Amino acid sequence: MSEQISIRELTTMADLNATVDLQRAVWGMHDAEAASPHTLRAIVHSGGAVFGAVFGDRLVGFCFGFAAPRDGELWLWSHMAAVHPDFQGRGVGFRLKQAQRAWALNQGFRWMAWTFDPMQAGNANFNFNRLGITARRYSADHYGEMQDGLNAGLASDRLEAQWRLDAPKVIAMAAGRYQTSVADAPDSLTMLVKDKRGTLEYRPPPGRGERWCVARRHSHFGVEIPKDVADLKRNDVHRARQWQQYVRAAMTELLADGYVVSGFCRQGDAAWYILGRDG
Repeated sequence: MSEQISIRELTTMADLNATVDLQRAVWGMHDAEAASPHTLRAIVHSGGAVFGAVFGDRLVGFCFGFAAPRDGELWLWSHMAAVHPDFQGRGVGFRLKQAQRAWALNQGFRWMAWTFDPMQAGNANFNFNRLGITARRYSADHYGEMQDGLNAGLASDRLEAQWRLDAPKVIAMAAGRYQTSVADAPDSLTMLVKDKRGTLEYRPPPGRGERWCVARRHSHFGVEIPKDVADLKRNDVHRARQWQQYVRAAMTELLADGYVVSGFCRQGDAAWYILGRDG
């Protein structure tokens, strides 16, 4: 079915109005939380781009961004990307991001950035293992309290994805010539967890054994997250909040110490980020 889906720029008000229903379907957003079609029209009119994934006459995905000054140059800030639940897992999101990347490179951008919920394993896997991002910034309760279907119940913590659009790894991933796996993780990785006293301690990642704790200097860390945070919230929202607090503490401590989030792994019932000094 993916070959029947076309990716194109959305320019008319009819196209842009259709994004509101899509946002409701993906996030369960209230009208006040949805990106306004008038704002999208302003982005298009001023030289930006809104990309859509279209199946027949139905909009099933979209993404958009805007220029933002960062470190002495303009980056493309990709504010929102969505694929309808009925079409997820079919490569639509990847095609949207690659269309956005190609447009950005043609406009002279070298970097793209966006935020995502670090507790969402699916998003993390896509960002790190399909696109090739790194992350250096963590923002606690970034949007304040959110009431949509995906975000309600937890603070709106966000990890910032940074995507070097012309990096060799990113180019290879775009062409399907590069895939990551658990085996790519560094042998010196040490998991960082919170014990019952609330202090940080270390242990081997799931299924790896004690040999993974050989580096006393801890050149790389793993920060574990729930494999399915939505399921955890439904069954034990208090535990989900505790786990988010641990992830926040571990991430902010390591990033402040100069570590970079350079990868993400899923194996069995476990999922974890990889942080190192060589991101």
